[in-house]
Amino acid sequence: RLEDNGYIEGYVAVLGQKRLGLPDTVIIEVTLEKHDDEVLERFGRALADLSEVLEAYLTTGEYDYFIKVAVDGTEGYERFLRERLYRIPGIRHTRSCFALRCLKRRLSVSP
Repeated sequence: RLEDNGYIEGYVAVLGQKRLGLPDTVIIEVTLEKHDDEVLERFGRALADLSEVLEAYLTTGEYDYFIKVAVDGTEGYERFLRERLYRIPGIRHTRSCFALRCLKRRLSVSP
């Protein structure tokens, strides 16, 4: 019935980050230098192409983007920053934190 009424958008396989060699989750807040439509669109497309990015949101408030990434420890995170994220033009500032433990994770809301 949920399928018939259009509530189900798709089905996914959830892969284990640890098994894939990316055991750590980092939350990154990003501020861009400019906020015009072209800059926002270009940055969003660039994020979509980064395999480490699990989720990315354009947000209100102090930071422009909220990004969740999967990495292999601090060395993997530094590599992601230097070789991937910081190569995207237009970033003014980032702030990040490692998640210590996942307390709740859901892929959808309940009807």
